[in-house]
Amino acid sequence: MAKFSGCESIVAILAALAVMSLFAMSIPRQRITTRGNQCSADMKNVALATIQYDSSQTYLPGYTQDFGTYSADELAQSAPTNQGIPRHKKIGTWAVAILPWLDAQPTYERWTQDRYPIIVADPSNPPQLGATTGSAGEGFHSLASPHLSIFPCPANAVNESPNAPNNMIYNNGLAWPDNGTPFAVAQNIDNGVGQSKYNVTVVDRTTGRGTHTTEGPNITLNDFTDGQSCTILFSENIQALPWHRAGLIDSADLILKDPNQQDIVFDLEKPNVLAARYVHGMVWHYEDAEHTNTKLANQWNKLGTTTPVAPMGVAAVHRINGCMSRNKNSLFNLRIRNANNAVHLARPSSAHPNGVNTAFADGSTRWTNENIDYRVYQAFMTPSGKTSSVPLPKFVLPPQFRN
Repeated sequence: MAKFSGCESIVAILAALAVMSLFAMSIPRQRITTRGNQCSADMKNVALATIQYDSSQTYLPGYTQDFGTYSADELAQSAPTNQGIPRHKKIGTWAVAILPWLDAQPTYERWTQDRYPIIVADPSNPPQLGATTGSAGEGFHSLASPHLSIFPCPANAVNESPNAPNNMIYNNGLAWPDNGTPFAVAQNIDNGVGQSKYNVTVVDRTTGRGTHTTEGPNITLNDFTDGQSCTILFSENIQALPWHRAGLIDSADLILKDPNQQDIVFDLEKPNVLAARYVHGMVWHYEDAEHTNTKLANQWNKLGTTTPVAPMGVAAVHRINGCMSRNKNSLFNLRIRNANNAVHLARPSSAHPNGVNTAFADGSTRWTNENIDYRVYQAFMTPSGKTSSVPLPKFVLPPQFRN
């Protein structure tokens, strides 16, 4: 048997501890890699489902859509859990639209068949199946907002609701600036993918029909002149809200109060409704890192006017993994609470180090570094960069970012 001196024993013990430490450290790294791979695979499937939707419907889903009406007739009310639930509109999200291609047909039927409600009779006294609350909204039916494992990122621990947790975000184009710019500019098909497909400003009390205005045009993958491999469909966001809830609305916002009413007022001027663009979407802002560069003064986008419009500087929070305070440690503490902060948090973010997973319109998924130039981010977000509203339309995506 070999004998060790005191020094040799100490060295042996330290070596053993070092090996054990390395082994222990390998476990969380492996878990992080596995979770990142799972997140990427889920995002790819969401992107492929959206591509299949485009092939089936000949246009891409909007970030807000009308999925019908709960009838509240005798047949519907005969189900024990439906008793007392009022007639209501089913206003949902892009996620609802692609459920059939995500093996979630029963949930999709809950949203699209008139005999099924998506809200409960009384949020304060829900049926036996339960109701949503908090970030999932007050009073949505639990069967209309189930936990679907494809939407939340396995590495993210911020989801506050057991109902419809989600970290997937859709490319919703240009953030609508609060400077009098028409909302139609933000919804230009050259600026992004997701569109508002339901915006009712007033309801005629006689016919029950609403006046639909400022609804975005249909956009299809064939409209992506920059190439499908250069246009983002989806990324991830730590702060994204549950996938079923259109903006910050609650169940009471969907109730049809008159017997002949067919629409509800769902006006984009209302903060809770406008937030639908941001709570499970990503946007880009009319900003540029060289906004003070006098050499670019004549090259900025004219935005439909006669003179170039100088952009603002790029706000730190608008970048990938951006934080309000520039403190990366606060990334997991941020929450979408209202429409005012939702617009700033509608950017890619993740629990993965130094970047995010992104899915492109050709079905590919790629890792995108958080430090990419903001012009590159804008180019990835715009299906037709040269005719879009980006500050510098002459910007050409560098070769290393083309697939």
